Amino acid sequence: MPDDLLAELVGLLPVGVFALDDDGRVALWNPAAERLTGWSAGEMVGRSVIPHGPADQTSMMFDVYTAARIVEEIRSGGTVSGKLTAVGGSGARLHFRVAPGPGSTTLGVLHDVGDKEASDEAFALLDALWETAPVGLAYFDTELRYRRMNGVVFETVGGSAEDRVGRTPAEVHGPVGATFSEGLRAVLADGRPRSAVPVEGRLWHGRGPFQEWRVHYYPVRIADGAVCGVGVVMEEVTAAERTRRALEESAAEREHALNRYQSLVEATSAAVWIREADGSARRDAPGLRSITGQTEAEHRGWGFLDAVHRRHRHELEAAWRAAATAEPATVFIRTYRLRTADGGYRWFRTRAVPVHSGGRVVEWVGTETDVDDQMRIRERLYVLAEATHAMNAALDPEGELVALAEATVPQFADVCRVFLVDPDPLPPQGQVADGAPAEGPLSGRRAVTRRAAGVPPIPASAERFTFPPEHPLVRCVRSGSPSLATMPDTSGQWRVPQEQLQWGNDVAINSLLIAPVFSGGAVVAALMFLAGGDRSTYTADDLALVRELASRASAAVENAMAFQQSREVSLALQKAMLTEPPRYPGVEIEARYRPAAAQLQVGGDWYDAFTLPGGDLAVGVGDVEGHDLPAAATMGQLRSMLRGLAHDSHAAPSVVLARLDRVLSGLEVTRFTTLVYGRLGISGGRAVFRWSNAGHPAPILVGPDGEARLLTSRVDLVLGLYPGTRRHDGVAEIPPGSTLLLYTDGLFERRRDHADAAGSALLDLVRRGVPLPLPEFCDHLVRGTIADTGDDIAVLALRVAESG
Repeated sequence: MPDDLLAELVGLLPVGVFALDDDGRVALWNPAAERLTGWSAGEMVGRSVIPHGPADQTSMMFDVYTAARIVEEIRSGGTVSGKLTAVGGSGARLHFRVAPGPGSTTLGVLHDVGDKEASDEAFALLDALWETAPVGLAYFDTELRYRRMNGVVFETVGGSAEDRVGRTPAEVHGPVGATFSEGLRAVLADGRPRSAVPVEGRLWHGRGPFQEWRVHYYPVRIADGAVCGVGVVMEEVTAAERTRRALEESAAEREHALNRYQSLVEATSAAVWIREADGSARRDAPGLRSITGQTEAEHRGWGFLDAVHRRHRHELEAAWRAAATAEPATVFIRTYRLRTADGGYRWFRTRAVPVHSGGRVVEWVGTETDVDDQMRIRERLYVLAEATHAMNAALDPEGELVALAEATVPQFADVCRVFLVDPDPLPPQGQVADGAPAEGPLSGRRAVTRRAAGVPPIPASAERFTFPPEHPLVRCVRSGSPSLATMPDTSGQWRVPQEQLQWGNDVAINSLLIAPVFSGGAVVAALMFLAGGDRSTYTADDLALVRELASRASAAVENAMAFQQSREVSLALQKAMLTEPPRYPGVEIEARYRPAAAQLQVGGDWYDAFTLPGGDLAVGVGDVEGHDLPAAATMGQLRSMLRGLAHDSHAAPSVVLARLDRVLSGLEVTRFTTLVYGRLGISGGRAVFRWSNAGHPAPILVGPDGEARLLTSRVDLVLGLYPGTRRHDGVAEIPPGSTLLLYTDGLFERRRDHADAAGSALLDLVRRGVPLPLPEFCDHLVRGTIADTGDDIAVLALRVAESG
């Protein structure tokens, strides 16, 4: 059930909001939900939206399968969303989102499929109003149990949500809680609010500090008017009561806070008007005309729509005509930009209620509320989130800045330009050695220019630029601080070329914002945003947004440059370590490598194949713990050591691994490495493979008949733990036409494999691919991997030639 202080706001939201009790029955159905679905609150409140079987027709919202998914997600604390059609109602295609609410309730949002952010905005607005209130807020059910509270409660009273939810004040706070509960009972008894009720004492059963509060109790009602809980505003006034002056100041501050939030909830409008049943204006609306600057004659009929922004006018007129003919008529709510008397545009929200007489609508009574500040705040947050996401998706410094420009046009700017700055020959912070202001032009190149649709190209936009010292971009770069300038410039401090001045006049540029981008402590780029046409002039709040955008761009550029450096190192490391397999008579060799960190192109898995002095072919596949550059560096050391030890010895693979284990441990190169190392020798047309396994997946042998099997032998301890461990060898003959496969666990390992089915699935994958030529066979394995861990993959395949 929604909190009492937000109940009126819920009624004003432009999206459908509903609440379900713990039985899945509708406990709240706001006017927007009625408008979107065509189902009235009278039809929905008390109705179960979750059918109890395919034949259950009591629900008009969810089919049995969607309902089952909702129940499963909500019980696990998750959020579920999807689409539904209001069958039997408006017939509209709607998007729904359902999430756990306070206590045992569930909150849901409905909105047009085309309005993608509506449900997120509704949830965010409710939570923001609740959590940012400067006073303690709490909600209690009819059993006097805590159901929800905001952070101010914990800051002033102590404890946590776990201490309270589901318990009564008396259970939590002892005697003081019992006193507090008297106000709850009184409101539940007669449904009347209580204001400024004094409560004092020691909480937590007398163990806390002595405190004083002023408590305001408000009834929370469902659609039929019944009281279903109590909302509480708590003000801790202990310190304020100590002196008379402190008391007066605290009372004034609290009154201001309460009035501010009361205004948010009640959404008091700036203008009230009355319109005819068809939505047209036949009566004068002085309050609205004072906003738009229209005359009475201009306002009448459908003339009031002339003040609506061209992007919103058609939609608003269509919505009005649809609302006028809808049966039954519902509350009409729309948000749009309105031309004001000074010629600019601001966001307004209209809310109209139908007036009935004789069973039909005879007129509409509505309000027009200026919501420009809220809408622009929301737009700034949206731009910040979109730009941050776009920059994070790019991998190079210029790509980061291009992504930022594309994310801010046209949502925030009509034009965004990115200037890459040459290293400034002048000292930083705009000062030369003797302390005089820095002088001299600034040069560089433009990385990108993004324009909104309909904005013509900027003239004289060459690849290189040079700006004079009085140019605002130069001042921004030299000072290291963002700046805001209005257009056209009347200060005479900087001159615009005539063709660009004409372009600015044609586009009606009214202001610009510039912000520096840093890397390594120096300015490497400057961002310029231009506003024109009917876009509102940039303000100090927009400057704050650009400052944050530039800060995030600086961090993104730093990260991208660090990534590029890591990538260059990783590519060089990969090229040095993962060499092409050698040519070996009578054996075809292929290898594949796919790192988990695909962008760096390195990881801890590796393969190797080289010819030994005696003529045998040495092969190995290993897995060093980790998926980054340190793991790759360790892998390089291990690979080099293995090559050296194997090349300098005719010993069996088990002896070579034992020596490698001692070296690794003695030099503290690694503490956890798995490895299969072996030797393939061919004599008299007979190929024999001898290997030793240090905790690694077993090799696979596919015979000439295409049947795949694991080469089982003793699997010894991994390298790097106990260097004195005895190691063993396995021996297998490799018939002509056979394929020997060595690999790492990234090829088949699964997070959940309770039935131990991954091994069988891997053998099946090998069988299906082995008829392919060896290169395509290796591609088939890597592309068709059955693993789901995202681990590194290394594959080394050897195919012995057919006899004859």
